[in-house]
Amino acid sequence: MFRQRLLASTLMLALAAPLAITVAQAQSTMPYSTASVQRVLNDLGYSAGPVDGLMGGKTRNAIRAYQTDNSLPASGEPSLTLYGHLQDSYAERYAQPAAPAASTQMVAEIQGLLRQRGYDVPEVTGTVDARTATAIRSYQTDANLPADGVPSSTLLANLKIGTDATASTGLSRAEIAQLQGELSDRGYDPGPQDGIVGPKVRTAIRTYQTDAGLPATGEATTSLLAHIQNAAADANAGEPGTGGPGDSRNNRDPQTGQVGGNDPWHHRNPQADNGGANDSQDNRDPQSVQAMTQFEGELQRRMYYVGEVDGEVDDQTRAAIRAYQHDAGLPVTGQPSAELARHLSTSSVRNQSETTSLLVWEIENELARRDFYVGAIDGTVDAQTQTAIKLYQRMAGLGHNGKASYPLLQNIERSNLRNTSEVASVLVWQIEGALADRGYRTGPIDGTMDATTNEAVRRYQQEAGLPPTGRTDKALLADIEQSDKRQVSQRDIQEIERRLDRRAYRPGRVDGIADTQTASAIRAYQTDADLPVNGRPSRALLEHLRNSNVRSAGDADVNNAIQQMIESFVRAGG
Repeated sequence: MFRQRLLASTLMLALAAPLAITVAQAQSTMPYSTASVQRVLNDLGYSAGPVDGLMGGKTRNAIRAYQTDNSLPASGEPSLTLYGHLQDSYAERYAQPAAPAASTQMVAEIQGLLRQRGYDVPEVTGTVDARTATAIRSYQTDANLPADGVPSSTLLANLKIGTDATASTGLSRAEIAQLQGELSDRGYDPGPQDGIVGPKVRTAIRTYQTDAGLPATGEATTSLLAHIQNAAADANAGEPGTGGPGDSRNNRDPQTGQVGGNDPWHHRNPQADNGGANDSQDNRDPQSVQAMTQFEGELQRRMYYVGEVDGEVDDQTRAAIRAYQHDAGLPVTGQPSAELARHLSTSSVRNQSETTSLLVWEIENELARRDFYVGAIDGTVDAQTQTAIKLYQRMAGLGHNGKASYPLLQNIERSNLRNTSEVASVLVWQIEGALADRGYRTGPIDGTMDATTNEAVRRYQQEAGLPPTGRTDKALLADIEQSDKRQVSQRDIQEIERRLDRRAYRPGRVDGIADTQTASAIRAYQTDADLPVNGRPSRALLEHLRNSNVRSAGDADVNNAIQQMIESFVRAGG
């Protein structure tokens, strides 16, 4: 029966689309395996993670999502029967005639609205790539619409108006907007306050629920709204930083009317204050910067990864604060305060988890330097980090449990191993991202070469006049990047210069002008980070600077200090 389905699927493709792409033909005849299940799930828009044949959380979640969408028992397990069903779905998808193309302007507007709600649309391009189609499908599922992944005027109108989620949450749209405001006030990021439940809202809810010791369902409910409001009412009795008499939000400057004008612990979003026109450090009070820098240093000494120790309260700093407050049994606000600083200075709490961990961040950086793609370098072991750790452990002959530990960090630091495979590869990830930015359909951007990525590479090579080998190397990446006609903004260049300066690369004046001194600093950084050396500012370079721990040899004291913190933590029994 299964072979008959395979033959029928192939015949449908041949009859309905004689000129179908080779990838679609290959998918319909691929023998059953876990990797084949992952590949077809990814091509159908379900994010199964790397096509590596390993059953991880992402693959199980993707299988469950597919089973739920198709009214199958949601076991989360692969099987021959499931694979047959997937093949039928794949054949039906590619046998359907293409829908009329939406205009570039409409697609761009849809992408922008999806991005605001936290759906995975990396860039507003005006073209429908695989990630845009997946994001559309996710929104349609959330909004109880037919999930076809196709942009349309109906979809755009729905995104603009929003959906009343009362059927699934018990909250009106106004109440959901109120919930978003409550979450935002406490340092969680639910996206726009628009009354629509999307990925950002669910992520913020799960984080709040975890911090508050509640079941992490991610659901917006009347009981959750009541819990947040009751917690706020309790805090108003006088808890600093939460709205009571000691709250910095009650400290208004009598002349300007701005909140927190004289409070070194109050941090407004500088972009909200000036429209993002100025550098985020231009108007910060030196006292506030110094106090916050010391506070971040204390968190980092307790193995909480805070991002840059720069006196600036960003999302990573707030995540570290929430983790510390949770571990210390304190009210979880994600906000710094004088009282929290005093508690921190006398506390013996240390981060022994794999979330916002300085140890994990070091492991992520060391793996990334050896060309293992770990996902976001954020001190948290997620599915992509775990895949990279397991791959390294297998290559190094270690037990591959995917766990972060100090012995693992030591092993990586002493090893000469590099990831030359096309699984969890930094190079493949860079090429996937560069191709996706230019409108090529690469499939999941996960550092793993699958059939879709291979086809995108070949297509680019053909269009660029290169031999269409489908192979990836640094020369190909450099060629793709040189084909980029988009310009980085002056603000982007300023951030690049500022981050280079912090790492002692001496880019000269931080003015947003890519002069010869800036180019020289970029080349030095690219050399140290083992990137293609061209001396040009780019979005890819900025993203690397935001996540990496690469520093100039003249700034070795910082890396030595981090190493000493980790060793001290281990000696103390962490």
